[in-house]
Amino acid sequence: MSLEVFCFGELGIDNIIRLPHLPSPERAAFPTADSYHIGGAAANTAVWLAGWGIDVALSGNAIGCDEYGQKLVEWLGHYASLDQRWIDTREDISTPFCRIMVTPDAERTILVYGYPQTPKTKLAPEMLNGARHVAIDLYGGEERVDAARVARATNVQTAVGDVVWLDHPILPLTDIATNSAAFIRENFPGVDVIEHARRLQSISNGIVITTDGPHTVHVIDRDGQLFHVEPPEVEAVDATGAGDAFRAGVIFGLLQDWSLSKSVCFGAAAGALKVQRVGGASEVASREEVETMAQRVRVGS
Repeated sequence: MSLEVFCFGELGIDNIIRLPHLPSPERAAFPTADSYHIGGAAANTAVWLAGWGIDVALSGNAIGCDEYGQKLVEWLGHYASLDQRWIDTREDISTPFCRIMVTPDAERTILVYGYPQTPKTKLAPEMLNGARHVAIDLYGGEERVDAARVARATNVQTAVGDVVWLDHPILPLTDIATNSAAFIRENFPGVDVIEHARRLQSISNGIVITTDGPHTVHVIDRDGQLFHVEPPEVEAVDATGAGDAFRAGVIFGLLQDWSLSKSVCFGAAAGALKVQRVGGASEVASREEVETMAQRVRVGS
């Protein structure tokens, strides 16, 4: 099959547990819902793109032949344009998964099982097969940097999530950085997120996009020019995978040769639709739904 995007990074299962509040030593929590979904940043991004008809391949960590692994392969198989050939499936490992506690404000508290220990696939040039973009998450090790080097050597654009460290070796290899302002503030308390984004852009010389939940998205283009995007107001139920949907939307727009501002608006609309649904990629909004929502997104200087 032809290929437009390769998604490289996390894939597994998310067990999403919705509850009225987080438990504490003296206060039990009683879940209101418990469900299982496609999980991992790479898998979520791939599924959103495949849902819009983009030819996408997926790889990263290995998965097992256990119940979770079989379920993941089955769910991914619902998308005809998603190539699973590079997913490493092994008898001797357990499929990684997350238990995600979601409170009424849509925020998540996450327990991670198996991802750090699970064997990782090495991205090779022949796997890209003419792709225009490689989407990489940083929830791994040196194999992520190696993947970016392979992409750069083959003239494939890299879209990297949560690359917020100025000295990270992947930053000079990053064409599109999609970062969370909350993640930046957690790692660099008191920092001005826009100034931090400018410093990142001065090193990458690429696009740096900083999301902030339901608040303003800050975008710095390749020339260092800043503009802002205001996401639509929606009632959120689960923020799991919102950044993955956003990243998929931006990549989708660029694949259509849209302007950067229109692509970011599409990404913001995808994220807004995602947070209204449970699970990172269990219910992908159609292109038409996203385009309609994107009409509510505003761009400012």
